[in-house]
Amino acid sequence: MLPLNNETMPEISKVAVDPAVMAEFTSEQDFMSLAVDLAIETGQYVCVAACTTGKEHSWSRDQAAIGGNMVRIYKLTDSMLDQHCKLRGETSFMLARLVFETIVNVQYLIANFSSELIDSYVEYSLRHEKKLWDDIAKNIVARDGILLPIEERMQKSIERAFSAAGLSIDAIDSKRKSPWGNRNLFEKAQAVGLDALYLSAFGGTSHGIHGAWEDIYGNHLHWDGSRFTPNIEWSMPRPQLFLALCPVIAETVFIYFEFIVDDLAHDMFAEPLQNLLDRFASVSAAHEAYLAGKSWPNI
Repeated sequence: MLPLNNETMPEISKVAVDPAVMAEFTSEQDFMSLAVDLAIETGQYVCVAACTTGKEHSWSRDQAAIGGNMVRIYKLTDSMLDQHCKLRGETSFMLARLVFETIVNVQYLIANFSSELIDSYVEYSLRHEKKLWDDIAKNIVARDGILLPIEERMQKSIERAFSAAGLSIDAIDSKRKSPWGNRNLFEKAQAVGLDALYLSAFGGTSHGIHGAWEDIYGNHLHWDGSRFTPNIEWSMPRPQLFLALCPVIAETVFIYFEFIVDDLAHDMFAEPLQNLLDRFASVSAAHEAYLAGKSWPNI
């Protein structure tokens, strides 16, 4: 990775947002197109952040836990845009839920950054690997020490995962149930000031992630009051998804730049990211004004 400075920073074009033009919009599709363009611009900043390792050309283990989550935001945002543009509301919303959770992880890890917290984050993930390691060991004992080739490959994979994590296999308690950092997702969102957005927009989308009844009933069934039939049509995505989520993505990008490149974040990103946030706010306001003149069934 190249050091980040004004010479290596790629040019990111600003999407034009004109309140006078938006006042003439006649459909939500007009706002949708503008929201997608702004989301693409946001994604470019995420890509730069995901490729920024700071003063060094690589991350430490502790930095990698956060930097890797920035890479995840980039990939998920790209996937969300893909599904949104294919007019697949269900999957674009599920991906948005994953983006939001990763945003919370990044902000919480940075706000409370310590090796102990990163250990907790990594340890939580490796509990499954420890269970698998223990099951393999039991099977080997049951076969009087015979190790199958597939088990040998699995053990090597598990050992590599623990080596990268900087933790020993014996250090993991696979029976432990507490979440990493001893807080669940809502509590972490609350700690970084994202609890209102969680409750209003993304808490319920876990239905879609897990295939709960609310998702099945709302998106995959027709109900006429007494009978159910299959609904194989995709729901139509709406601008609110990007207008709510992308500003938080942009804010998280700036938080990450502050974490990884210190004062350079303000010199290079404070103005353009604030400008991006202002344009999102302008589109959101215009969209709300448009909806205020519509009755709900005809939106």
